[in-house]
Amino acid sequence: MSPLAKHFIEQGIKLMQINEFLRSELVRAGFAGVDIQKTPLGTRIVLRTSRPGLVIGKGGKRIREITDLLEEKFDLEMPQIEVEEVQNPDLDAQIMAERLAYSLDRGRHYRRAGYYILRKVMDAAARGVEIKIAGKVTSQRARTQYFRAGTMKKSGHPAQEAIDKGVAQCIQKSGTLGVIVKIMYADFKTGDGVHIKEKELEKLQKHKESLKNKATTEELIAERRKELAEEAEEAKEEEIEEEEIFEDVDEEDIKEISLEADLEDEEEEEEEK
Repeated sequence: MSPLAKHFIEQGIKLMQINEFLRSELVRAGFAGVDIQKTPLGTRIVLRTSRPGLVIGKGGKRIREITDLLEEKFDLEMPQIEVEEVQNPDLDAQIMAERLAYSLDRGRHYRRAGYYILRKVMDAAARGVEIKIAGKVTSQRARTQYFRAGTMKKSGHPAQEAIDKGVAQCIQKSGTLGVIVKIMYADFKTGDGVHIKEKELEKLQKHKESLKNKATTEELIAERRKELAEEAEEAKEEEIEEEEIFEDVDEEDIKEISLEADLEDEEEEEEEK
């Protein structure tokens, strides 16, 4: 093994040991992770936690104790610890994994503890969550129990960028329980989501309704025009029938009736009597 590779392996092991040490020391503080950077002034350590007050302690007593332990145990040069508060701890996978492991360590039933964490994460507006508890949870035989809700990406770019993963352990009499919590953020754009443009949809619906009303009005006008045309055609047919009736009657068959002639005939008949 080359010296460079050996150096990176040693640094990785030291970082893992520091992470485990801080996790055990800050169980109740909601430990979310640590970032270590080497600077000219010493080693800069950033602790992410949901309860910074417990990390700092009264008058900074607790954080000074942690600084001395890190310097003594891991041979860090002038460690400078900064505490960063996690704004939404219910959406931090590491914090929720630590909470679940702490609940299991205190003897809480794994189903009740798992569903409690599941509801907490989903109530914090996460898109999806997956909880895995592995080990001897109910008997001497190891098993794996899953708790799932929402949507969870398993591969591709969203699985790398939109998923937050937290790992914790719980040591019990029957053995060690492993806890893995995965949380998918709701604000990550996966590219396969469907978004309805409400304003444009409303405009389109109004336009369709106006066209429908216009078509209905045009149909009514067309029907009325058709009725008027039929009425006009019927009236024309009646006029043609009347003309035909008058043409069939001869003028010779029509006699003029004179009332004066009838009166003269009656007077002559009376004189003869």
